Amino acid sequence: MLSELIDFLASLHPLVVHLPIGIILLTIAIDVFMKNKNNSVQRVITMGWFFSFFTGLLAALFGWFLGDNGYYFESQINIHRWSGVAFVSLCFFIWLLRYINFRFLRAFNRSINITTVILLTVTGHFGGEMTHGQNYLVENLPFVKKEISSLKITEAKKTETDSLFVYEDLVYPVLEEKCMACHNQNKDYGGLNMSAFESLVKGGNSGAGIQKGNPYKSLIYKRVSFPHDHPKFMPPAGVPLSYDQIATLEWWIDNGAEKQMPVTLVRKDPKVQRMMELQYGLDLREKTYLETLQLASIASSDLKVLEDEKYMWRFLNPEESFLDVKFTAKKIETADLLTLQKIKKNITWLNLSDCKLSDEQLGYLSEFPNLTRLKIQKNPMVTNKGIEALQELENLSQLNLYGTRINDAAFTTLGQMKSLEKLFLWNTRVTAKGIAAFKAQHPDIEVIAGL
Repeated sequence: MLSELIDFLASLHPLVVHLPIGIILLTIAIDVFMKNKNNSVQRVITMGWFFSFFTGLLAALFGWFLGDNGYYFESQINIHRWSGVAFVSLCFFIWLLRYINFRFLRAFNRSINITTVILLTVTGHFGGEMTHGQNYLVENLPFVKKEISSLKITEAKKTETDSLFVYEDLVYPVLEEKCMACHNQNKDYGGLNMSAFESLVKGGNSGAGIQKGNPYKSLIYKRVSFPHDHPKFMPPAGVPLSYDQIATLEWWIDNGAEKQMPVTLVRKDPKVQRMMELQYGLDLREKTYLETLQLASIASSDLKVLEDEKYMWRFLNPEESFLDVKFTAKKIETADLLTLQKIKKNITWLNLSDCKLSDEQLGYLSEFPNLTRLKIQKNPMVTNKGIEALQELENLSQLNLYGTRINDAAFTTLGQMKSLEKLFLWNTRVTAKGIAAFKAQHPDIEVIAGL
């Protein structure tokens, strides 16, 4: 219970910390710019110092809790902590002197205000460094040369995560930037060469660089995760590895530290997956079939086949390359299906419900390679024979057979559809026994039958 309360109070630090900043700056502004400082103004200034002390004390206390629970280097957080304590102490001291009406205080008024602002700036600066990085103040300034990111993932590759590898694309670029100035084939301090995977694993004079499956016994991980003031902390100069970079290294080693480990493996660890998505801008979601396709936008001239009053349609993506098409007339003719041939690659959802569709006509749908959803409900002429033609639709994930004449024998065909995820069988001739057997063999397919 106590630990939960402390964690809650720690989470309030980013909120509370703004209060003493605003109060003390307003107090100093009143003190500097108010020319007529009568007794009422003086009381306001005194109260300002008190509330700066009080809210600063809360911010410092909550921040202390946050530092104990967070992932911060000791050297960084100590400066921030003690500068915050100094600020709170100064506010209390000045309030006390004003409260007892210390007569010599006015002689040092300007120095006190300047000192307070400087101390507040230092405290805020080191707090900002921990949150936003060491270069947060200058990294977005114009005409300032910015540090090139160690991550060499291009925008194009970010969307093609199947082609990314943890070592090559995430770990190696960091090691190259942070470590290889001293640990390469020409300058191998400590006998360690990190420029090649094999020599990295082998290590140097102190032993193996990486123990696969155990990051905490791997010298590489230990050295970069030491406190900054540790004599063996690496790198000894420059910007250290960020928490996210260290976490990526830890995950990689913990999962075998293989050279050809795909980035997509992090899907097994939601916490690490989310961190990599945020830090590196990667999209690690399991992609649908349509997301893997790159089709050109449909030409306006090709869409003319849908201008017939028999069709309703809409685009399914902003690029206007995938279509949802519905046949609305009471009876479909073979010619109606043939008119769709010109845009068959772009039709991904197709609704042919209640239009007297036949088994023979279903055969034309086998030529629609990117069809993922098909509704052919309320077509009593559709039988098991017609369903056989749908085996050619390798990407069909949803199939609605409500109100057709299929029976249990159709399960043999349906079970061969490798992409099928959802199946509607209401009001057909299938039996509960047949459905149970099918679900036992294909537990990943959701069957909606009403039986």
